[in-house]
Amino acid sequence: MEITIKNAKKILKKYLKDNIERQYHSIRVAKIAKILAQENNEIVEDAIIAALLHDIGKSMTQKEMLSLCTAKGTLMYDFEIFQVINSLHGKAGAIIFEKEFDRKSNPEKFDRIKQAIAYHVAGGEEKMSTLDKIIYIADSIEPEKGKRYNKEEKILLTKIKEGKKIDIDEYIEIIIKGKKRRAKEKEMDYNPMIDNILEL
Repeated sequence: MEITIKNAKKILKKYLKDNIERQYHSIRVAKIAKILAQENNEIVEDAIIAALLHDIGKSMTQKEMLSLCTAKGTLMYDFEIFQVINSLHGKAGAIIFEKEFDRKSNPEKFDRIKQAIAYHVAGGEEKMSTLDKIIYIADSIEPEKGKRYNKEEKILLTKIKEGKKIDIDEYIEIIIKGKKRRAKEKEMDYNPMIDNILEL
């Protein structure tokens, strides 16, 4: 299948047909990703497609995610396997993307979007691209997640909506601090992979 926004919407509905709220979440993420792409000279179409498809892995059960990633030889960490299997949904979604879309027609576009889907949960083995960071940010601060924001994160979303340009790594730092704060408040472990996002 050709990599287009129209086809991305079809795949979104195919895999998340039973989860309307998750579909709406993906659309909201795509709207923020579009703004961030425009601000950061990124390919807008790629950002929208990656955002629409970032959560298609959540169409699977945790057992299915683990089985799929194991079968494909995907690198997985202890946190993903033993603590929060659901954190594999980005990697599982990237495998679904690979299955549904044709790489031959545009390998560079294919690889960029696939990695952005895989990395949107907590980064990955390689340094995150601008597109990866855009999807990570957009997913983390889409408006419906606003109830758990602190003041800094609310200001961040407002600035994005107003089109005010800020260094993209500053966005990431604010989000990581917020994730760690919430994990501490709930006495839960946070995904340790996020510590590497800005250090690779």
